[in-house]
Amino acid sequence: MAGTQAESPATTRTASSQRRRAATTEPASLPAVSLDAEMLYELLVAEIAVQRKQYGMALRNYLHLARTTRDPRIAGMAARVAIYSRQDRKALEASRLWVQLAPQDLEARQAVIAAYLRNGRTEEALPHIDFLLDQGGEAENGLRLLTSLLSRERDVQSALQVMKHVMATRGDNPQVLLSYGHLALRSGDLGAALTAIEQALELRPGWTEALLLKARLLQLRDGRDAALDLLARAVSEYKNDVRLRLAYARLLMDAKRYEEALQEYRFLSTLAPENGDLHFTTGLLLMQLKRYEEADQVLRSLRRRGVRFDEINFYLGWIAENRGDDRAAIDYYRAVTGGPNYLEAVVRLAILLGREGELDEARRLLQRTRAEAPAHRQRLYLMEGEILREAKQYEAAMAVFTEALEEFPADTSLRYVRAIVAERLDRLDLMEKDLLHILEREPDNADALNALGYTLADRTDRYEEAYRYIKRALELRPDSHAILDSMGWVLYRMGQYDEAIKYLRLSLQIKMDDEVAAHLGEVLWVSGRQEEALKVWNEALEQFTDNELLLNVIKRFSH
Repeated sequence: MAGTQAESPATTRTASSQRRRAATTEPASLPAVSLDAEMLYELLVAEIAVQRKQYGMALRNYLHLARTTRDPRIAGMAARVAIYSRQDRKALEASRLWVQLAPQDLEARQAVIAAYLRNGRTEEALPHIDFLLDQGGEAENGLRLLTSLLSRERDVQSALQVMKHVMATRGDNPQVLLSYGHLALRSGDLGAALTAIEQALELRPGWTEALLLKARLLQLRDGRDAALDLLARAVSEYKNDVRLRLAYARLLMDAKRYEEALQEYRFLSTLAPENGDLHFTTGLLLMQLKRYEEADQVLRSLRRRGVRFDEINFYLGWIAENRGDDRAAIDYYRAVTGGPNYLEAVVRLAILLGREGELDEARRLLQRTRAEAPAHRQRLYLMEGEILREAKQYEAAMAVFTEALEEFPADTSLRYVRAIVAERLDRLDLMEKDLLHILEREPDNADALNALGYTLADRTDRYEEAYRYIKRALELRPDSHAILDSMGWVLYRMGQYDEAIKYLRLSLQIKMDDEVAAHLGEVLWVSGRQEEALKVWNEALEQFTDNELLLNVIKRFSH
């Protein structure tokens, strides 16, 4: 019955009655019963109960009135309320009365079929199913109504039993086979679903609906490549079928075959040149392929057309930022006023404003957004503090993180970054307190273990304690270049130079890092291997030109 699951009984009534009038072969005779004051009151109470979602009360009144008046319209109201609220026994009573009073009404037949299925009485539904199929008006109308009904039923096995009954007499109808394929898929029987779809395609070759379902089934049974092969053959044969080509393009994207997906989207854009969504996806694919100039052209063209304005501004900002044009990126991000990327645009805008030295504006933006988006307050606090930390305004950053922790004391990310700032302010007591607080709750937090161990090695003489923290962190993340650097550093402080060099070299092999290069050069120099130290520093300076950390350590040891 159309609308019985997704729509409320009240919103269904008008559309349903229109469909019923169109499909009924002859108008139902209405009883000549006058509604007295008591009946009118009972009807009004039922209507108000529906509006207030008090379906039990509504159903009692509608059923009583339907029995009293024998009015099929009121019986229909009772059936809709019962089916919608899943009062299955009452639904069967009401829908059977409705069919009795209006035997030609197709919606009544749908209602009684649904009620029989929900009460586990599938056999009794079959005559009504045959009526629906035979009296559905247009050739496919009855089947369409039945398929729509069955697709919403929770008991998939009962729905399949119904479709098997239909197939016994109408198995040469490709639409029946397609409907059965959908239901078999819902039940998890991929083999039966595929058999039905292949039979449908034999009867109706090139049928888009069946090819799309077959591709889905192949993907579930045999994997994505099988579905891609099917769709590749299909789009080769039916070149201008937009739905097939779009499904193929999306599956190529899912397989990360972006270049091929791009070619498909470009072809689709020629088939539907006014479809902004196709051009938008083309722009995103060009971004994925790092073809930023072309992506910029496609997205700016859409921007001029006013298509997906906020999303396009965000991605144009992202492109400008990746091309090093921060001022253009700022303008684009500022133009994002809503949509799914709004919060990320705010964050990116604030970061760029911070880089440009416009700290006050960046902070005002984040503070305003914290008030607008309370669900994201923690992240926005974190970004404000990080922007201040990047600008080396450590006292201001400390104040932000402390305020945030008063509101979110259990947030380990906020506590971790406050510990890092505390170290910069030489407040080692607070740093240690915050990191130990994290480790009490998360003893395997490798970042906290590493930060505490490295700081103790670098800023105190508590080397054995530092070593234990770093060793545990390395056990948790043995491939972390940062933790390998910490291990090398604590071993250096403990006088184990050869072991220190081994860990520092391994760290530098994983990732070229200015601080690790500075550490390795220092250990090599102190070990008497000055030429090797200078080589490490010079190679690092080729990548990190005028790096203050490297220049300072070279100056300290080579003069």
